[in-house]
Amino acid sequence: MSRPVSRGASNSAEESRLYLRESDLDQGASLIRQSARKIRHMVGSVAQEAGLLEAELDTLIELVEMEGCDISELRAHLFAPKQSLARNLNALEKSGYIERVPCPKDGRRRLLNLTESGKEVISKAANGWRDVLLEAYRASGPEVVANAKKLLQHVAKSSPEKDEDS
Repeated sequence: MSRPVSRGASNSAEESRLYLRESDLDQGASLIRQSARKIRHMVGSVAQEAGLLEAELDTLIELVEMEGCDISELRAHLFAPKQSLARNLNALEKSGYIERVPCPKDGRRRLLNLTESGKEVISKAANGWRDVLLEAYRASGPEVVANAKKLLQHVAKSSPEKDEDS
């Protein structure tokens, strides 16, 4: 069965619709899950070598882009329960991978920063998935890569509440 999917603003009604079969959507979702599992496996191997849980390494990885955020911002970004995130942050701090520093504007808040050893662990993890992505990007070409990034950004930025209503 095909269903029309809005493609965004365009010049004609014909161009504004993209017809996808249910099987196309299912196959796309399956490929995204398979890719995520492969990357998760690579991250899991690095986590194990570093003596970390995968959730702890995920937290470190997210701090690369969010360095200097507070715990509430990180928790909202990760959709993580407060207790789980607190446990992961305590373990990462104890291992010397992160540090909590007082916020200069509000002494009650603590900001999260990576230490040099935290950055080293992330760098090692990134090498594995960068190699896989580089090979895929080269095989696919720049237009496909740009479209794939656009697709994944849209999926990543979709509201979890919206996902639950679907």
